[in-house]
Amino acid sequence: MNILITGGTGFLGTPLVEALAGDGHIISVLTRSKRTSKNRQVSYIEWNGKEMPPAMGFYDVVINLAGSSIGESGWSESAKQEMVSSRLDATNACVKFINKSTRPPSLFISGSAVGYYGGFREGEMTETSAPADDFMADLCLRWEAAAQEAKCRTIILRTGVVLGNEGGVIPKLRPIYKFWLGGKLGSGKQGFPWIHLDDEIAAIRFLMDHESAEGAYNLCAPEIVNQETFSDTYAQALNVMDIWTVPKFALKMLLGERSILLWGGQTVSSKKLQSLGFEFKFPTVKEALVDLV
Repeated sequence: MNILITGGTGFLGTPLVEALAGDGHIISVLTRSKRTSKNRQVSYIEWNGKEMPPAMGFYDVVINLAGSSIGESGWSESAKQEMVSSRLDATNACVKFINKSTRPPSLFISGSAVGYYGGFREGEMTETSAPADDFMADLCLRWEAAAQEAKCRTIILRTGVVLGNEGGVIPKLRPIYKFWLGGKLGSGKQGFPWIHLDDEIAAIRFLMDHESAEGAYNLCAPEIVNQETFSDTYAQALNVMDIWTVPKFALKMLLGERSILLWGGQTVSSKKLQSLGFEFKFPTVKEALVDLV
C-alpha cells in the first residue's frame, strides 16, 4: 500500500515508518525540514504543516501524528495555542486532502491522547466515556472532531504514556531514578495509562489491517497501574530505591498548569482493542520496564 504520514520523524513516527516499510509498504512522510532517505520505500516531502503540497499522489492510507510537544515547555497561552493549532492545522489539511481526492484513501488514522478523559478522574475510562472539561480534554476533543470529518473509515488513537528508550518519558526519568531521586508525584494514586513503544507500533499496524476497526481506540497496556506502582516498578528494574514524594502543591508551584501531567492521571481500559484480537507483547509494566532497562 501507499501510505502518507504526518509526524513521521518523531519518537513514535520514526519507528512506525520503519515498521511499515519493513512490511513492504511505500511510505511518504510529510516533514517541515529537508530530508533524504536511504530506503527506497521511504520518501520525504516538505510541507508547512498547514496545507498539502501541490501535486500529491494517491494513497491507500493517511496517518496523522503531527503536533507540537505537550510536556517539553511551559503552558503559556502562546505555547497552548501552538499545541492546538499544530494538531488542528495538520488534521484539517489531511481531511481536506482526503475529501477532495478523486481517489480517496480507504483509511484515515489520526492521533489523540488519553488526555481526552481529563487530568484527574475517578473510574475506569472506556472509549464511550465522556470527555472532561480541562485544557487537554478540550484539545483532544477538537483534534478528534476535526479528524472525524474525513469521508472514509477513520480510526482515532487515544494513546497513553508511550515507554521507549529513544524518547518520551523514559530518557527523562532514567537519570532521576539512577540518582535515587524518584518517587511519588502527588498522592501517587493517580492512574498511569502506559504502553510499550513496540506495542504502540504493533497496535497501529493491527488496526490498519483490521477492516472492521473504526472510531476511537485506547492504546494502553491491559495492566492498569497508578503512578506509585509505576515508580516502584521502575526503581526495582533499575535496582534503586524511590523514596521521595513531591507534593501536589510543589508540582503546581514549579510547573503551574502543566503540573497536571504529573499529579493527574486516568484509569483507562484497552478492552476494545483486545476484543478485536490484539495481543500485547508487554502486557505488564514490569515486563515493559525490564525490557527497556
